[in-house]
Amino acid sequence: MMFVAKDPKFTVRSKWLDIEILCCGIFLTLALVGGKARAGITEKAIDQDIEARQLQILKRQSRNPYPKSGFWHYENLATGTYWLNENNHKADAALLDAQEKYYLKEKDEFHWHAYLLERIYFLYSSQSEYFPGRMSDAAEKAVLEMLWDWSSENCNRQLASLDRVWWVWGSENHHLQAWVSFWGAAQIFKNHPDYKNKKYSDGSTPSQLAKAFDRYFKKFLSERAMEGLLVEVASPTYAKYSLNTLYNIADFADDPVLKERASMFLDLYWADWSIEQINSIRGGSRHRCYPGNSSNVEAPNRGQSWLLFGIGIKSPHPGDICAATTFWRPSPVVVALATDWNGRGKYAYVTKRPGLDARNASKSKQFKIGARKAFGTYNLDPNGGSIRRYSWCTPDFVMGMTMVAPIPWERWSRISSQNRWNGIIFSGSDTARIFTRRFKPEKGSVYNAEWGVQNKGVMILQRLRDAKSATGQRIWFSKSLKRVKVDGWVFVEAPNAYAAVRIVNGTGRWNVDLSAEHHEGRGKTDLGEWLDLDDPFSPIVFEVASKENFSGFKAFQENILSNVLTLKGARCDYESLFYKTKLSLFTNAKHTPLVDGSPVNFTPRKTYDSPFIQQEEKITIKYLDMEEVYDFENSK
Repeated sequence: MMFVAKDPKFTVRSKWLDIEILCCGIFLTLALVGGKARAGITEKAIDQDIEARQLQILKRQSRNPYPKSGFWHYENLATGTYWLNENNHKADAALLDAQEKYYLKEKDEFHWHAYLLERIYFLYSSQSEYFPGRMSDAAEKAVLEMLWDWSSENCNRQLASLDRVWWVWGSENHHLQAWVSFWGAAQIFKNHPDYKNKKYSDGSTPSQLAKAFDRYFKKFLSERAMEGLLVEVASPTYAKYSLNTLYNIADFADDPVLKERASMFLDLYWADWSIEQINSIRGGSRHRCYPGNSSNVEAPNRGQSWLLFGIGIKSPHPGDICAATTFWRPSPVVVALATDWNGRGKYAYVTKRPGLDARNASKSKQFKIGARKAFGTYNLDPNGGSIRRYSWCTPDFVMGMTMVAPIPWERWSRISSQNRWNGIIFSGSDTARIFTRRFKPEKGSVYNAEWGVQNKGVMILQRLRDAKSATGQRIWFSKSLKRVKVDGWVFVEAPNAYAAVRIVNGTGRWNVDLSAEHHEGRGKTDLGEWLDLDDPFSPIVFEVASKENFSGFKAFQENILSNVLTLKGARCDYESLFYKTKLSLFTNAKHTPLVDGSPVNFTPRKTYDSPFIQQEEKITIKYLDMEEVYDFENSK
């Protein structure tokens, strides 16, 4: 079982202790990172290291909270200040100000805040098992009033119906923020003398809803784990919010089965993240990855990965604050996987992910919350299918794509097919990457943009004609990559790898990046260039290999130029001598792609298939001499 901090009820006693913990954390971090394994990773060392990093973030939030204003400002100030147990009156004032200035104004968006206020209450209220009495009576009353006013009006038993665990309100991260907030409020009110006998709008008592949401999340976590975790896979924008909520369940659930499943789910999530990343930059495909910073610069979960593993960025973002105060700890095997990207070697990671809408999916009025009535609901297919997410992982690069069946865009949940990102990340630079993208629409996003086939470090991609809101086809090359063009191929040299890119039909034009092509116009425009295809439906061939396999850049180019590439009618074939594989893609999307003559199975039998994560009836995470086996369907 993953390690959960044995004694979360510690207190920060003095400045001397702060220094001691911080120094210990720095020492342990240096031992853990750098891409090399450290023998004998212990639970005590993991705990001390995480505590030290958490303390850095919480000090920042207490003294200079992020953001500078708004609801989140007050929540982060209170979270950090109460934790340090210094100037608690400032935290009290912050919560009272939040109620007075922002609650009514943001009531219809309160799911962004409720679970954060619940964490504050669980940690610091008079009823807390951790740091009781740090909140004043007035601050505690303010939090309870906001939570009851919002949840009693919007929550009901039907939202926790077990036949609706695959329904999603608005989007995955919105749904989890709202539903975990409903869960947390009911847990608080069921034991509170002033609230336990009150009734929600549907006549339910807090105790009834607490039990209903416990059952709901036990099934939710079990089925999501067994069917591929989350839909918004590796989203740089949204993954942090979804994950942020689940620490509340792992920390504060009093149902032991639910607590265990939440803890196992988090460990599995971070194992899944760990084996696709190099120094906190996650490779492989991404869903809901916006144009601009999310594609060119960012990577998912880097704020939380810094807290848990010491790799990533020191983030004060409210989407990471639950990780800054959690008592949950990753297992030693996951810590080893996260920090030893050089030792993991070269391997394929094949997964099945949820994303299809259930057939005959319908909407439900019961999923309308406040003014968010315009939010639709997604009824996901619980069996998934039509997604084969494939990543080829090495210490030098990660290449990945979401291989999808060429089905109509309407069959996909939009939170799956929106802004999918397929491409390559390289070690040695956080921004070194090659990927495909379409032009940014004037409004909205692109859906179901492309399909393709991959085996090891070779892939063929093509824009789908059935894509929604897609215009053009582009290939991004980071400026940190050395680039030359030979015989129609673009050859790239990265710090530790070589890559080759070929537009099969026609050529392309080089263009600079523009802020108009970025989501909300944000981010730098001097980080790379675009190669825009003259024929947007042309297949594109990519091949990447580690430098250690070739005597030099010229040798790699010669190897690629000797490979056979043909386009006959609708069939594109590419054969890699280095990887000893042949890929075939049918550009009319009427036939299944082939790998070495065999059709691709878009619905893998195993949900997780790699040397480090395997799924049969149970899920096994293993590395070196460490192993965790998780049975989500029979937790005890």
